[in-house]
Amino acid sequence: MRIVQGVLAVVLMGAFGVMGCAKSGPSPAEPARVAAPADSPLAKIQPGMSPREVEALIGPPDSENEYITGKAFIPWYYGRDRSRRAYFYKGMGRVVFQGGGGFSRNHVVAHTEYDPSEPGRAR
Repeated sequence: MRIVQGVLAVVLMGAFGVMGCAKSGPSPAEPARVAAPADSPLAKIQPGMSPREVEALIGPPDSENEYITGKAFIPWYYGRDRSRRAYFYKGMGRVVFQGGGGFSRNHVVAHTEYDPSEPGRAR
Protein backbone atom coordinates (compact mmCIF):
# COMPACT_ATOMS: atom_id res chain seq x y z
CA MET A 1 0.00 0.00 0.00
CA ARG A 2 2.84 2.39 0.88
CA ILE A 3 4.52 1.71 -2.47
CA VAL A 4 1.31 2.54 -4.34
CA GLN A 5 0.93 5.78 -2.38
CA GLY A 6 4.57 6.68 -3.08
CA VAL A 7 4.20 5.99 -6.80
CA LEU A 8 0.98 8.03 -6.93
CA ALA A 9 2.69 10.94 -5.17
CA VAL A 10 5.59 10.89 -7.65
CA VAL A 11 3.21 10.76 -10.64
CA LEU A 12 1.13 13.67 -9.31
CA MET A 13 4.21 15.78 -8.54
CA GLY A 14 5.51 15.13 -12.05
CA ALA A 15 2.17 16.07 -13.63
CA PHE A 16 1.93 19.31 -11.66
CA GLY A 17 5.57 20.08 -12.44
CA VAL A 18 4.92 19.74 -16.17
CA MET A 19 1.84 21.97 -15.95
CA GLY A 20 3.86 24.60 -14.12
CA CYS A 21 6.37 24.74 -16.98
CA ALA A 22 3.76 25.57 -19.61
CA LYS A 23 4.34 28.71 -21.64
CA SER A 24 1.77 31.44 -21.87
CA GLY A 25 2.48 32.74 -25.36
CA PRO A 26 4.56 32.27 -28.47
CA SER A 27 8.24 31.65 -27.88
CA PRO A 28 10.80 34.07 -29.30
CA ALA A 29 11.89 31.37 -31.78
CA GLU A 30 8.41 31.25 -33.35
CA PRO A 31 7.82 33.87 -36.02
CA ALA A 32 4.71 36.01 -35.70
CA ARG A 33 1.92 34.78 -37.96
CA VAL A 34 1.08 37.26 -40.67
CA ALA A 35 -2.22 37.07 -42.53
CA ALA A 36 -1.82 36.32 -46.22
CA PRO A 37 -2.81 39.17 -48.55
CA ALA A 38 -6.07 38.71 -50.46
CA ASP A 39 -4.27 38.05 -53.76
CA SER A 40 -2.14 35.24 -52.27
CA PRO A 41 -3.19 31.62 -52.88
CA LEU A 42 -2.79 31.02 -49.12
CA ALA A 43 -5.72 33.38 -48.49
CA LYS A 44 -8.04 30.69 -49.94
CA ILE A 45 -7.05 28.17 -47.26
CA GLN A 46 -9.45 27.86 -44.32
CA PRO A 47 -8.96 26.05 -40.98
CA GLY A 48 -10.44 22.56 -41.04
CA MET A 49 -9.60 21.79 -44.70
CA SER A 50 -8.04 18.44 -45.54
CA PRO A 51 -4.67 18.08 -47.31
CA ARG A 52 -6.52 17.01 -50.48
CA GLU A 53 -8.63 20.17 -50.44
CA VAL A 54 -5.52 22.33 -50.00
CA GLU A 55 -3.74 20.60 -52.88
CA ALA A 56 -6.82 21.01 -55.09
CA LEU A 57 -6.84 24.77 -54.40
CA ILE A 58 -3.16 25.71 -54.57
CA GLY A 59 -1.37 22.61 -55.88
CA PRO A 60 1.05 20.16 -54.33
CA PRO A 61 3.65 21.49 -51.89
CA ASP A 62 7.31 21.94 -52.80
CA SER A 63 8.17 19.98 -49.66
CA GLU A 64 6.45 18.64 -46.54
CA ASN A 65 7.33 17.61 -43.02
CA GLU A 66 5.45 15.57 -40.42
CA TYR A 67 6.24 15.51 -36.72
CA ILE A 68 4.65 14.62 -33.39
CA THR A 69 3.84 17.11 -30.66
CA GLY A 70 4.34 16.75 -26.93
CA LYS A 71 0.68 15.77 -26.59
CA ALA A 72 1.52 12.45 -28.26
CA PHE A 73 3.19 11.42 -24.99
CA ILE A 74 0.13 12.02 -22.82
CA PRO A 75 -1.21 8.48 -22.28
CA TRP A 76 -4.96 9.17 -22.51
CA TYR A 77 -4.98 12.20 -24.77
CA TYR A 78 -7.09 11.58 -27.86
CA GLY A 79 -7.34 15.15 -29.11
CA ARG A 80 -6.48 16.35 -32.60
CA ASP A 81 -3.06 17.80 -31.87
CA ARG A 82 -0.98 14.64 -31.43
CA SER A 83 0.87 15.20 -34.69
CA ARG A 84 1.38 17.95 -37.23
CA ARG A 85 2.16 18.12 -40.91
CA ALA A 86 3.48 21.19 -42.68
CA TYR A 87 3.31 21.93 -46.41
CA PHE A 88 6.01 24.31 -47.65
CA TYR A 89 5.33 26.47 -50.71
CA LYS A 90 8.31 28.37 -52.14
CA GLY A 91 7.75 32.11 -52.12
CA MET A 92 4.34 31.79 -50.40
CA GLY A 93 4.69 30.27 -46.95
CA ARG A 94 3.46 27.23 -45.04
CA VAL A 95 0.22 25.42 -44.35
CA VAL A 96 0.25 23.62 -41.00
CA PHE A 97 -2.12 20.70 -40.37
CA GLN A 98 -2.91 19.07 -37.04
CA GLY A 99 -4.28 15.61 -36.45
CA GLY A 100 -3.64 12.19 -35.07
CA GLY A 101 -6.43 12.14 -32.50
CA GLY A 102 -7.08 8.66 -31.13
CA PHE A 103 -6.34 6.07 -33.78
CA SER A 104 -7.07 8.51 -36.61
CA ARG A 105 -4.35 9.90 -38.85
CA ASN A 106 -6.62 12.49 -40.47
CA HIS A 107 -5.05 15.93 -40.56
CA VAL A 108 -6.88 19.22 -41.01
CA VAL A 109 -5.56 22.77 -41.49
CA ALA A 110 -4.65 24.39 -38.18
CA HIS A 111 -3.27 27.64 -39.64
CA THR A 112 -1.33 29.16 -42.51
CA GLU A 113 1.91 31.11 -42.23
CA TYR A 114 2.42 33.71 -44.96
CA ASP A 115 6.13 34.16 -45.69
CA PRO A 116 7.28 35.42 -49.11
CA SER A 117 10.87 34.45 -48.20
CA GLU A 118 9.91 30.77 -47.74
CA PRO A 119 12.60 28.62 -49.43
CA GLY A 120 10.12 25.81 -50.09
CA ARG A 121 11.89 23.04 -48.20
CA ALA A 122 11.23 21.28 -44.91
CA ARG A 123 13.25 22.43 -41.95
